[in-house]
Amino acid sequence: MTQGGRLAILGAGMAGLSLAYFLAEGCEILEKSASAGGLCRSFQKNGLTYDLGGHVIFSSDQEILSLELDLLANNTKQHERKNCVWFDGRAIKYPFENNLHALSKDDAFDCLWSFLNNPQRQVSNLEDWIYNNFGRGIAEKYLLPYNEKIWKMPPNMMACDWISRIPKPPTKDIVKSAIGIETEGNLEQLHFHYPAQGGFQALPDAIRSRLKVPIVGHFEIVSIEKEKNAWIISDGKTERSYEQIVSTIPLPSLIKTLKNVPAEVQTAAANLVHNALIVVMLVARKNRSQRNFGIYFPQPDLLFHRVCFYDFFQSGDHHTASPVVAEITCRVGDDIWKMTDEEIISRVKTDLAREGFIELSDIEGAQVQRAPFAYVVFDLHTKSNLSVVNNFLDEQSIHRCGRFAEFRYINSDAVMRSAKNLAAKIKGIIV
Repeated sequence: MTQGGRLAILGAGMAGLSLAYFLAEGCEILEKSASAGGLCRSFQKNGLTYDLGGHVIFSSDQEILSLELDLLANNTKQHERKNCVWFDGRAIKYPFENNLHALSKDDAFDCLWSFLNNPQRQVSNLEDWIYNNFGRGIAEKYLLPYNEKIWKMPPNMMACDWISRIPKPPTKDIVKSAIGIETEGNLEQLHFHYPAQGGFQALPDAIRSRLKVPIVGHFEIVSIEKEKNAWIISDGKTERSYEQIVSTIPLPSLIKTLKNVPAEVQTAAANLVHNALIVVMLVARKNRSQRNFGIYFPQPDLLFHRVCFYDFFQSGDHHTASPVVAEITCRVGDDIWKMTDEEIISRVKTDLAREGFIELSDIEGAQVQRAPFAYVVFDLHTKSNLSVVNNFLDEQSIHRCGRFAEFRYINSDAVMRSAKNLAAKIKGIIV
């Protein structure tokens, strides 16, 4: 058995790397992969770099935002958001509700009238909340189909625990939007940063380069057991001993590896719902993104929910090709997940060509990446199931940090904030 040290951090994604950075010493990271970064990893194809999803750097937490930019040093550029929603063959500038004038007159009137004359429901699920805050027109044309598509669950079966992520539009903005007066919504992410080189992985790489603690790679945890005052962690070949552990791996995975977990806790963890992500990168000589970065697709017959066009980050017109990255949510084991990479690539190419964004003859290459854990899904039972799991882990003094370890829908900035606060708690500092 190897004496691993005082504290083990399970997982070398953004949460694990950030926590090790803030702790500075007295810990080591156990990671199942050869590389660090988790969901913030980037990949290369035909000399082009793309990300595991459309990541950008923005935050209302100025301390964390400054830290991220400092870590990246001069390897970052600021951009102004240029995203849109693809609706009825039109590019409606994002957010949808701030650009109603771009719809047909009938659709714009329907959205405006139903927003202003909006009978309120008793809110018991996400669908109720959307209708109450946006009206029937905006809800049914965009928000409901898009949310059902990305979450793979009807909005009336989802809770409202995470809705702080969805900004509510001021009435004045909706009226201006409908008559063609320019407005901007979701101002927090209107301006954002993105690494000039290395894709989004440049951020976790920058953190890793400053770590003073070791990362034990190729260590896939199969069991965790408490013996007297030590935690024994095994990958099936070797065992390592620690005084404390902090998990940044998904809660269901953590519970499966722990010994002597009550049946009630095992059931609650197994019932936590999450979505997987499949990313398809096409090497395209040309595209019709009109210099948008992200385009949202609420149409249920299109496989992807969002497509990111990485030529947005390239200056000038000298490049001969760029990554077009389609994002597809699913559940591990469902019909989409079971599709072969070749089938998924073919479907994405066909769907994009049908909507006029690419010509099939302009595609020079393709690649698929899969992430079994990508989005936490808040169904109507998440809160109660999470309470059971968290109470048990608190009793075991197992700290959690990160999107899936805490089972919260948070971005990299909030992950870093959580890591900073937890590091201070572990050090005994009141935050």
